[in-house]
Amino acid sequence: MIGASKFPSSTNQRVLDAVLLLRAYWLWTGVALVCAVVFFSSPGGYNGTAHALLHGLCAQTPSHTLMIGGEALPFDARMTGIYGGFLVTVATIAARGRLFWYGNPPIRVSILLGALVGLMAVDGLNSLLTDLGMWHPYRPHNALRVVTGCGAGVALAVVLGWLVASSVWRLSAPRPAMGKIQDLAAPVVGFGGFGVILLARPYWLHFPVSMLLVVSAWIAVTMLVLVIALLAFRLDSKILTLRQLHVPVAISALAAISVMLALAGGRYWLEHTFGLSNAMM
Repeated sequence: MIGASKFPSSTNQRVLDAVLLLRAYWLWTGVALVCAVVFFSSPGGYNGTAHALLHGLCAQTPSHTLMIGGEALPFDARMTGIYGGFLVTVATIAARGRLFWYGNPPIRVSILLGALVGLMAVDGLNSLLTDLGMWHPYRPHNALRVVTGCGAGVALAVVLGWLVASSVWRLSAPRPAMGKIQDLAAPVVGFGGFGVILLARPYWLHFPVSMLLVVSAWIAVTMLVLVIALLAFRLDSKILTLRQLHVPVAISALAAISVMLALAGGRYWLEHTFGLSNAMM
């Protein structure tokens, strides 16, 4: 009976904590809701809107893109790996309470992260040579694009996380978010689950996977915009609490959407003006 009486109280406390959190960061919730309403009310359905929104961030080459349920993902295979690896790594760092750690990773970790980016570059060059009809050392494959992209996504998350944490250094701790090679195991395992999903590709997973990629891209651009805004307005030494990031993060999120729309619009304009297309690749 004692355990039964405590359970509702514990549940109510968690609900209360969630409500208080939403109240404290109401602007984040508002921005997310407004963007979601605009996104899902746009003509063309979620798939067309996702493709249009991410058009400036990815080549979206049909032959390089994974299909789920007969529908292409909004990112091609390499970008799917990059932003999948990025999202899993950011989530891992946040779950460990290391989101605001800005210490430099050890040399061996930095070398490994650099090697992951290098592998993606090598595979990307091989794909480019193939598309140009030139000699290439091996036949490209979308699965390899996803895997090498994931490695680069892990490195991207570590770098952007370091930039954000070091830009609010009075709030952060001078410790590395990835202090040893073993710390990279969790993102690898997490992305392994994502890879199984991409391998199975049941039709009903197209929507959640597409939305995760859109959210991942939004988070990545928001983090970059936030760093620029904090440094441009000299706020890096004035942020002492997470509460003080409420407005800067919300504004950065809106600015990130504007950047993504501008890049997409610019690419559409170039394609229309110069007749550029990757549809045959």
